Amino acid sequence: MVSAEHPFVSIILCTRGLRPTLIPCLDRLVAQGQTYGDDEIIVVLNGPEDPTFTRALSHFPVRLLNEPKPGVSAARNYALPRARGDILVFVDDDILVDSSWLEELIKGFADPRVACVTGRVIPAGPLSITAERADRYYASERALSSWTLDTSDPDWYQYIVGEPVGFGCNMAFRRNFLEAYSMFPLDLGAGSLIGGGDEFYMYLQVVKHGFRIRHVPAAAVTHFFESSNDKSKARNIQLYSGTVAFALKMFLEEKALRVATFKWLVSALKRRLRRVWARKAISSEPQELLSPFEKFTAYLQGVGVYWKSRRLRNSDSTRHSV
Repeated sequence: MVSAEHPFVSIILCTRGLRPTLIPCLDRLVAQGQTYGDDEIIVVLNGPEDPTFTRALSHFPVRLLNEPKPGVSAARNYALPRARGDILVFVDDDILVDSSWLEELIKGFADPRVACVTGRVIPAGPLSITAERADRYYASERALSSWTLDTSDPDWYQYIVGEPVGFGCNMAFRRNFLEAYSMFPLDLGAGSLIGGGDEFYMYLQVVKHGFRIRHVPAAAVTHFFESSNDKSKARNIQLYSGTVAFALKMFLEEKALRVATFKWLVSALKRRLRRVWARKAISSEPQELLSPFEKFTAYLQGVGVYWKSRRLRNSDSTRHSV
């Protein structure tokens, strides 16, 4: 019998194919499972069935699922009813987990009011990220310390979307929360038009519904960023436009969070203006791949991305209801 202190865990990895980091990632996950004992590993191929992919993973003790509908959120939602775990852990195919990662992550659920646990993400790869982004997201005091977040903190919304330290490549949820309150949003996340924001949306749902998020820096993974300049630049453009699209979604669709969303946008604008003033110019750091003009253009594109995504979602809902 699996105890509350040692719940059965489903590790869910969603991928679009045989990326170079996938096999090393699975090697580490299998080793974690052998140490923990009560777990399963589910790999969801987000795309058409691929015999080559199946053969490449045949020697791993994993369950292989196939979800052709594009988007990481669709792949995660497909795995949810097929997973056996009380705790569902979500990882990406471009990470390597630390030796004590799973044990530390599960310890975060000791408090029964915790519905989500996040771990530390350590950036790696040949392409550097900006010093400002590294300091805020990956090496900040919040990223390196343990904490719990709920509505008792008046700044909880800002901490989730304005100073994020929890990312979709290293997060876990109680199964019963996902089933009762919120599945992953199909219009957010990699593979969607908006392209991101899925984890932040889910964290907001956790706190909004009266539960807690726990951050455990000891549950660390190393995340390898895209090694191609062109692909990384395209991804950055999508992320900048996606930030605007995400903000519009929250402001227009989450009425209960509208005031908090507005405060977040004002805070983000002030922070940007302070950086511009400190440099006496609209400039980019040397590590950045986008010029200030490209950033501004990407932000403007976000408005159209949101409305296109919303029309597509409404069209899908109408088609499925017929």
